[in-house]
Amino acid sequence: MKSLPADVSRRALMLMSMGAAALATLPKLSFAAMPTKVTTANGWVSNVQYSGFFLAIEQGYFEEFGVTAEFLPGGPNAPDTLVSLSAGQAEIATANWLPFIDAVQKGNDFVLLGAQWAKSPAAVMSMAKRPLLEPKDILGMKILIQKPSDSQIIDAILDGAGLPHDYTTAPTGFSPEPLLAGDGDAYLAFATNQPITLEKMGLVAGKDFHVTLLDDLGYHVTQGLYLTSRKFLTENRAAVVGYVAGMIKGWKAAIAEPQAALDVVLNKYGADLGLDAAQQKRQNELQMPLVAPARDTKLFALQPDVFTGPMSEVAKAAGRTVPEFGRIADTSVVDEALAKLA
Repeated sequence: MKSLPADVSRRALMLMSMGAAALATLPKLSFAAMPTKVTTANGWVSNVQYSGFFLAIEQGYFEEFGVTAEFLPGGPNAPDTLVSLSAGQAEIATANWLPFIDAVQKGNDFVLLGAQWAKSPAAVMSMAKRPLLEPKDILGMKILIQKPSDSQIIDAILDGAGLPHDYTTAPTGFSPEPLLAGDGDAYLAFATNQPITLEKMGLVAGKDFHVTLLDDLGYHVTQGLYLTSRKFLTENRAAVVGYVAGMIKGWKAAIAEPQAALDVVLNKYGADLGLDAAQQKRQNELQMPLVAPARDTKLFALQPDVFTGPMSEVAKAAGRTVPEFGRIADTSVVDEALAKLA
C-alpha cells in the first residue's frame, strides 16, 4: 500500500491534535440514569379520587424521584386493574383486599406497597328516624347491600361487639334512593360518594340522615391498596420507592391545596368526562379527612395488625386462604419513600 505524502500526514496529525484540544474544552457530559416509566392501572375513571396522583404528575414530583408516571384509567368498560398488572400492561395497580387475595391464590406474586386511605371510606347510611350510630343499632334492621358478601361485614361488626346476627338484608344498587324511599333501614355506602346524592336533594348529614364509618363501628379495613409484582419490585426497587415518594408528595400537596387538586382534575385529567364540578368539590372535601385523619398521619403506610386481624377474618369467612402478611406486603417501601421526603 502506498504511503501518504509527508505534507498530508502532517496536516492530518495537526487536525487530530486540534480536534482533541477542542474536545477537552467541552463540558463533561452527564450520563445519569433515564427515568423509569411506571404505569398505574386505576380502578375508576379519572376523577378527584386520584387528585393527589394527578397533582404529582403535574407538579413533576414523580420525575423528581426518577420516575415517569403514566396511567390507565378505569371504569365500567376498562380491564380489571389486576389483569392489567398480571399482563404487564401496568407496573402498579390499585385494588381492594378480596380481589387482591383472589389474584394471589391464582398464582400471581403480587406485593402490597401502600394504601391511599388512612381511614376507610366504607360506611353505612341511615335516616334520622332510625339512625345506625353504633353496632347495637343494627339489631332488627333491614340493611340494603350491593353484593351478598357485604353481609359478612355486618356479621364481623356484630361479632366484634358480642351481639347476635339479628338483621336482614336486601339487594340494592349504587344509588341511596331506595334508603330514602324506605326500602331498608340502612345502606352500605362510601362516605365520599352516596351521601352527596342526598345532600343534592337538600338533606343535611347529621340531621336528616347519618353517615357512620364502618371503622367507627369496629370494622377496620384498608382500602385503596397499591401493589406491584414482586419481579418489578425486585428489579426496580429504586423506581418503586421513588414512585411512592412522588405519590406521597402529591397527596401532601393536594391536602394543603385542595383547590389546586380539584382544578387539575376538572381542567385536565377529567376535563372530557362530563364530571359534575360541584360533586367533585364535595367529594374532595369528604375524602381528605380520610386520606389524612390527623396532622401526623403517615401517608400511604400499611397497618399490619389491620390485615392480620379483621381483614383476614373476613377473607377467611368468605372461603379465602390468607398468606402471612410478610409474604404479600413490603412496608419498608413507604419508610424508604418517607426518608427521601424528610
